[in-house]
Amino acid sequence: MKRLLLLLCVLCAPLHAEEVTLKHGGLTLLADFVEADDALPSVALITHGTLAHKDMELVETLQEALAERGVASLAHTLSLGVDARRGMADCAAPQIHRDEDADREIALWIDWLKKHAHERPTLIGHSRGAKEVARTAAKREDLHGVVLMAPATAGSERRAREGYEARYGTSLDAVLAEAHKLSPDVVMDVPGILYCADTTASAGSVLSYYDGEPTGAETYAPDIDAPVLVVLARADAVVPDAPAAFMPLRNDALNIALVDDADHMFLDFYAEDAADLIAEFMAHEPKAASPTIDFENADLEYGAYLGQECASCHSANGSNPPLDGLEAGYLHHALGQYANGERDNAAMALVARSLDDEQRIAIAAHFAAQLK
Repeated sequence: MKRLLLLLCVLCAPLHAEEVTLKHGGLTLLADFVEADDALPSVALITHGTLAHKDMELVETLQEALAERGVASLAHTLSLGVDARRGMADCAAPQIHRDEDADREIALWIDWLKKHAHERPTLIGHSRGAKEVARTAAKREDLHGVVLMAPATAGSERRAREGYEARYGTSLDAVLAEAHKLSPDVVMDVPGILYCADTTASAGSVLSYYDGEPTGAETYAPDIDAPVLVVLARADAVVPDAPAAFMPLRNDALNIALVDDADHMFLDFYAEDAADLIAEFMAHEPKAASPTIDFENADLEYGAYLGQECASCHSANGSNPPLDGLEAGYLHHALGQYANGERDNAAMALVARSLDDEQRIAIAAHFAAQLK
């Protein structure tokens, strides 16, 4: 009943959003600012997913729900190279935007917020927008926090590339080869780009989205100085690998929350659940950054010697998952949690408590160096 009343409240209450504009490179950028009574010190800057916009259901519902919880927010529409763009991207028009354009526009809105007395915003991104937010945040030291909702992963980008021919009927390699022959601003016929089929796109746009090593939000998350909250949808069929991509990164500064039964779009009640998690996350003062651990100069031979005991259980044929190639910070943090009782495993607690921090660093660095 409580959830029904909350949803009815959102549906019947108008969203009191003030549309604001920003000029950039001859384009007008659009955003909606929603005030909140008794607002928290940090304001949320929301970035939508692939080819979407600020007025999509998830974004509007999230802004309303956050306002009810004391969180002011600014939700912007990525221009995609279109002046004052509204609604979903026009697939019939030439696609001249590039993936990295989002970083510049997010940075411009951060500057806009600062000019309006919002010094340390919290960045929120959904889907591909979460990847773009993570990439932007990894370069900044002026954020209160970062929230990644159903974030695009390197795996999801890889699947899109591998499935290109099945989706559009033409080899992606052939499209990339043609794009490499052209100047970046030359528009070419393409069988598809992102979700747009049978369209035209600049060579630079094609290369930006499909060339090079695929990256996801988890690629940039370890380099973010601000606290990070990853909000995952348990029934997400778009990025089902997100839990596996982020769980190894979990530490004091990166928290993960799963919303039961939600799918990729967090519709209806699930936006409320996400707003609860985000508001609680934003209400806490950021923790001081942990001291940087120098894994690069760790004694790998010592780590290999100490790690022999681990390998008996954590090998490819062992009863537990292998440790080879896991991120060093995650392994070091996990050993600390076993040692202090945050993780409950009698055998691991015994091992972890027998190690000092130098030994934990050596072991973590050793296993992280495997399979590289």
